[in-house]
Amino acid sequence: MFSGGIRAETPLSPVHLTATRLESGDIGIGWIRRGRIEADGWTAGDVALDEPVEAYRLEILDGPAMAAAVRRQLEVAAPRWTYPQLAESADFGGRQSALALRVAQIGRLSAGIAAEATVRIR
Repeated sequence: MFSGGIRAETPLSPVHLTATRLESGDIGIGWIRRGRIEADGWTAGDVALDEPVEAYRLEILDGPAMAAAVRRQLEVAAPRWTYPQLAESADFGGRQSALALRVAQIGRLSAGIAAEATVRIR
């Protein structure tokens, strides 16, 4: 009989990372949470939260994920965050046309595997 290890109890990686330039000049960053419990239905809507609280580690990188340094790291309580224009300027010296992002959901045991993507700012 197979018994899963601790990896089977950590959150799945988020999907569909996006970045949108807002009218204010800030950047809206978002993603879709995945789940293991009650998460395979065909109806629209959020999947059930299978962790005690919703929390994510978001890292903004200075280039492609494998060789990148972290410019900004924070924990957020929702699958979105607004990157202030002043913070973007402090991190990069000006406006960017794309962002390299790494996002992991934080679970009760540990963080799950991170989603990594370079996304064009729309």
